[in-house]
Amino acid sequence: MTKKYITIVWHVLGCLAFLIIPLFLSPRPPGMPLLSPATMRDFLADGLMLIIFYLNFYLLIPKIYFRGKTFWYGVLILLGFLIITLLPSLMTGYVPWDPPQHMQRGMRGPIDTHTISAVPAALPPMRSDASFLTQVKHNIFLYIAVILFSILLRVRMKLFDTEVLKFKAEMSTLRNQINPHFLFNTLNNIYALAIREKSPTTASTILKLSGMMRYVVTETRHEFVPLEREINYTNDYIDLQKLRLTKNMNLSYRVTGVIRDQEVAPLVLMPFIENAFKHGVNPDQDSFINIHIDVNDNFVELNVENQKLKIDHEQHAKSGVGIENTRARLESLYGRNYTLAVHEDPLHYRIKLTLRFT
Repeated sequence: MTKKYITIVWHVLGCLAFLIIPLFLSPRPPGMPLLSPATMRDFLADGLMLIIFYLNFYLLIPKIYFRGKTFWYGVLILLGFLIITLLPSLMTGYVPWDPPQHMQRGMRGPIDTHTISAVPAALPPMRSDASFLTQVKHNIFLYIAVILFSILLRVRMKLFDTEVLKFKAEMSTLRNQINPHFLFNTLNNIYALAIREKSPTTASTILKLSGMMRYVVTETRHEFVPLEREINYTNDYIDLQKLRLTKNMNLSYRVTGVIRDQEVAPLVLMPFIENAFKHGVNPDQDSFINIHIDVNDNFVELNVENQKLKIDHEQHAKSGVGIENTRARLESLYGRNYTLAVHEDPLHYRIKLTLRFT
């Protein structure tokens, strides 16, 4: 929390410096007050640019630009450009497309020397579209710099997050590979013992667990794996979970569609299924879990629904972190080729994950 507060303080100080410093550094003619209309216009433009910077950094880039919606991103950036060039001028009383009346009179006919002499000396100089662009050109350059800087920061952050996820995945793989041959040999010995003692259920369970461990150790090294293996892993996981379920639990698990040569990221479906069993199973309460995997030629869709039961807060917090890590992994591997919809109410939790085959 301390680090979070320090970050907020630095952001606030940076914003204040961005707003205040130009007021003192901007050149002003002698005798012009500090809070002149031109200075107020620049102050408002800088404030709007700060708003656009944070909207671009936290919303437009991750939700639109990184999703491949470049046309709409360009439209919104152009809209922001029009806002910072026109709105501050309008708010300080200057209409760029409506030149002063004495300028309009001068454009209708020959110049009248008597008219010129009749104009008060305090009348502001005539302004045109060209002079308006001259007055706001520094805002235009600053706006371009703000947009490019926000994109650079966001891309750098995304690359950093990708490296962190890759490092965590490598560490996880290393942990899973701690003497795996010993584990597999031990499971095989227990499996043989169960066969000799004529315990087919125990033998089948051990065989499924061994297959799941082998999949985690070997297949997770790859970025993508055959969808058939991923679903086989899910089937074994569901079968093992059924061993601990009571009559109070109503479990529905279906896989529909035809599996051909599709590939998915390994263990990309499991966090949502594990989450349902973690928060939807309680032997003292009636509950249900519905899991449906639908395979199409172009995509695979996972629908999970479970009833929310009473759990300890620490376990719930860990699950939330796991889902967020999975979301970041999906963003890194699939980009705009996935959609994840989460619906939650006090009694139910539903997710719908769609992965388009690339």
